[in-house]
Amino acid sequence: MPSEWRAPAFGIALVLALGVPAPLYAFEGLQEIAVAHEITRLLLQLGVIILFARLGATVAKRLHLPSLLGEVTVGLLLGPYALGATPVPGFPDGLIPLADGPFSVSLQLYAFAAVGAVIHILAVGLESDPHLFKRMSPRGMAVAIGSATAALVVGAGVGVLYLGYPVTDQRVLFFAALSVSTSLGVQARILHSQHRLGSPEGAAIVGSSLLQDGLAIVVLAIAMALDPQAGTQASWAHAAPVALIAFVVWIGGFFLSVWAAPLIARTFRRFASPNVFAMLSVALALVLSAVFETFGVAAIIGAYILGLAFSRTDVADVLTEKIAPVTSFFVPVLYVVMGMLIDIRVLVTPEVLLPGIAFALVSGAAKLLGGGIPALATGFSKWGALRVGLGTVPRGEIALIIGAVGLASGILSPTAFKVMAVMVVFSVAIGSPAIAAAFRFGGSGTRGGWGRSEQVTTDLDLPNPELTELLVAGIVRAAEQDGFFVHRMELADPVYRMRRDEVFLSLRHFPTRIELRSDARDVTLARTLIYEVLVHVSDRIGRLTSVVVPETLRRDIASAPASGGKGERMIASHLDIACAQLPLKGATREAVIEELVDLLHAAGKLKDRDHVLSDVLERERSVSTGMERGVAIPHAKTDGVESIAVAVGVAPGGVDFGAIDNQPSRLIFLIASPTESRGPHLQLLSSIATLCGRANVLDAALKASSTQELIRTLSA
Repeated sequence: MPSEWRAPAFGIALVLALGVPAPLYAFEGLQEIAVAHEITRLLLQLGVIILFARLGATVAKRLHLPSLLGEVTVGLLLGPYALGATPVPGFPDGLIPLADGPFSVSLQLYAFAAVGAVIHILAVGLESDPHLFKRMSPRGMAVAIGSATAALVVGAGVGVLYLGYPVTDQRVLFFAALSVSTSLGVQARILHSQHRLGSPEGAAIVGSSLLQDGLAIVVLAIAMALDPQAGTQASWAHAAPVALIAFVVWIGGFFLSVWAAPLIARTFRRFASPNVFAMLSVALALVLSAVFETFGVAAIIGAYILGLAFSRTDVADVLTEKIAPVTSFFVPVLYVVMGMLIDIRVLVTPEVLLPGIAFALVSGAAKLLGGGIPALATGFSKWGALRVGLGTVPRGEIALIIGAVGLASGILSPTAFKVMAVMVVFSVAIGSPAIAAAFRFGGSGTRGGWGRSEQVTTDLDLPNPELTELLVAGIVRAAEQDGFFVHRMELADPVYRMRRDEVFLSLRHFPTRIELRSDARDVTLARTLIYEVLVHVSDRIGRLTSVVVPETLRRDIASAPASGGKGERMIASHLDIACAQLPLKGATREAVIEELVDLLHAAGKLKDRDHVLSDVLERERSVSTGMERGVAIPHAKTDGVESIAVAVGVAPGGVDFGAIDNQPSRLIFLIASPTESRGPHLQLLSSIATLCGRANVLDAALKASSTQELIRTLSA
């Protein structure tokens, strides 16, 4: 905005802010009170939903069930058909009362769930991997076609034969779309826990599921386009163009994204930081979803296409990371509200429960056979085919959204929606443990050598965790400087996903080992990256030893004034009389260190005595730990302990620890801290160093006649 416009614009805004509400307050005071009351109710609803959704998800995970089940269950319990209608102070009709209209909850609350659906589908699209289709083709395509065809027939059959809908009824398509859909969230969690996400079966499950979810969304678009008021023939004539558009958008949009997505990503990242880019992507998803909805195509199709378009770009992982906080807020609201739409009182009635379970069983069998038979015919073993077939059985997020769209549009009755909900819950509850069990038992999932990974691992073993950390940081920094987008994933061991255009590298970080995975065509790039960083780190370490003078730092630390009180209390909390020795018998620093390590070992403080001794001696050889005034602090970070262990001893004759003042060290502290510890290792070193400034404590400690007196003096 030009500077000469800013003052007038600010003035106009101020007038609007102060002036416009005035007449509203004057003439609509009662309405204002009502609106404020409903806003308060909405704020409380969102707060309660998020808190209890987290609790429900945690309980579900403890029971080895998907978090989705926990969140939907919370919705059942908190909804207007259960606790939501219970009177509470300030809300005599309940915090979440039964609402008038097409939804059992307020339109405002349902709007939050609708936004959550769009954002969640955007995230699902971002997590898709278009390259997976290429890797598993034609096997993944065969599995997808077989599973989807069988599920379509069963879904339509349930609507026609069991529920009595006419074969041309749009409700039949809703049941068909629900039957075809899968659950990427449930599958990904199970496959990751079994370490099978990158296996041939895992790739086939995920790849075929993406295709089936896409088909389910297309079927949903066709169902939404049908006009029951226009008659059967006219309705399908009206739906035909929409079906064609949906097919073109889904298939054509996929191939168009291969060309357009990198260009869009490059254009946006020139003008925006990753945070801004992520928010722009969410905004685009909302706009595109609204456009699709306007033209009679389900809103979630637009969000899915946009996420899929960005999934093959180098910013995909960054976008996924940046929108995660938004997803964490909206998605639990989505699933809890889905649960609130279900009348828990009739959920267990035979009219709802039995059709829902029957639908889940028949549709699950169709998925199992429809996906398993093509898998068996295309090179999977019997166990592999079973895993692939079972992998597409659970339904989840897409299925619930399909049901919610049908309920919101008035196409599905509340009873039909409840049947769908039972089907989803039952398929997850039965399918999830079945998939996990299939992966735990049985042999190889493939026949022949086609299932071997197309990726190459370049690994490097390193002498200690510190050097590993340094090298990993160097690789990440070098990749970023070379134009890669880097995303850190916190798994059992840290994993860095690095992407640039069509190149994808995965860096796995172990305590003393790194593994860099890449496609076979990019293995030279991966090895060059490691080699160059190794040379760079080696050169910088060589320069560091010639430039930095540790003696100066040690002298500054040792000469720091005593803080008094706080530091010494920290020392006292780590001192144990069983880990004190008076006098020390060793005459050399190596002998004294071994003597103190043996004290810790005898006291049960160590899990690997030799490992601790080796690490402390190695640390001592690199830079001496002798301070001033007769104090030395040999120490190390080591995998030989589970918690911080401290030993102390007095050497009356003194031991040469290379002290700053060239005096022998007589009061020696030994500290062993876990490598991955978040405990006060540095604070403990600092507090011991302050003793150098307290001559009275040092003198009393050196004159102690027993270990009890020594510990008491240092703890005073």
